[in-house]
Amino acid sequence: MAAFLRRVGRSGQISWQAKVRLNGVYRSKTFVKKSDAAAWATSVENTINEGKPVQQRKQLQKTLADIFDDYLDSGLVTDKKERLLRRLAVEIGALKLEDLNTKRLALYLQLKSEQAIPVQARKKVEHPLYEGGKKIVGGEVVAKTYKPASIRHYYYALRTALLWHAKVNDYHFNDKPFRDNPPPPAWKEPRERRLEDGELERLLNACDKMYVNQQHLKDIIEFQIYSCMRAGETLMMRWKDLIFDEKKPTSSYIYVPKEHQKIRNKRGAEDREVSMRRELFALVKDRLLPRKAEPEDRVFPFWSDSNVLGHRFKVICKNAKSVDLKIHDLRHEGISWLFENTNLTDIQISKMTGHLELDTLKRYAKLRPSSIGERLWAQT
Repeated sequence: MAAFLRRVGRSGQISWQAKVRLNGVYRSKTFVKKSDAAAWATSVENTINEGKPVQQRKQLQKTLADIFDDYLDSGLVTDKKERLLRRLAVEIGALKLEDLNTKRLALYLQLKSEQAIPVQARKKVEHPLYEGGKKIVGGEVVAKTYKPASIRHYYYALRTALLWHAKVNDYHFNDKPFRDNPPPPAWKEPRERRLEDGELERLLNACDKMYVNQQHLKDIIEFQIYSCMRAGETLMMRWKDLIFDEKKPTSSYIYVPKEHQKIRNKRGAEDREVSMRRELFALVKDRLLPRKAEPEDRVFPFWSDSNVLGHRFKVICKNAKSVDLKIHDLRHEGISWLFENTNLTDIQISKMTGHLELDTLKRYAKLRPSSIGERLWAQT
């Protein structure tokens, strides 16, 4: 059972020191209120009884910047996450681990949503595709602020670093601030951008204005529409993943291993097969297979990741005079076509597209309103 020691400071202020000694573990901490000391002691005792490691005073005194440095030195951090952690170190690095509570994390997320995106220190000229980090609101030019999807990256970078540090140093990870403050949404509302009449032709023609990979850009634009695959999955696709049967085209498909999918760490994720519609079969046969390389080689090795491809696509959209169109919208266009032009069920489509939650596909249901009546009448 915990012991509580009443202490009087030189100024006459009374404080309470809680002492917990249980199963060979000793911890102590001082509080102004005895009720806070009792609550802390109960929490520590419960943690010990459950067999979990108890937070060590030495670790709690560490600053977040020190924890980030330890994590960066581990060699487990990607370049993107490193940039996030270094920004976090500037903004909240002076905060001690024990001081990161629900209220402070909520405040940080709120301030981040109101923060103007800083101008890069070495920036010399404004990029023509990004409006110099500005936007027009009510006729006035104002600085852009961080979107929820961007803040979400900072949120998970912080959580991952703290969780790693707790595991490495064998103490209990306090996830209460994160449980009380759920991550910002990946997007506010699902995008509904569809290709307009003649827009695909304009995009393909705009590829001719690019310096390199003009034909490959045309191929991947059409591939994204016809396959409904995520851009990252397409870029990791190898020649051996193209299961092509020229004698029986309906048996042709694209194999997408679980480890190549964005949802690979989610429950229910599995390898999937993307059946080929006529246009995709023709594209693979006439334009991709003629340049086939080694089985393990990537089909589209021209761009390192979807971010690089996205930047190239942004240039294409500018040249094609396409507004508010992203590379991921091509996947949306392809999925919409499946709902509009086939009788595939939602489950069958989800098997092709890799959607784990059918609720995500509900927004496509309006694209085939007449099919329900037709199916009812077909049964009579």
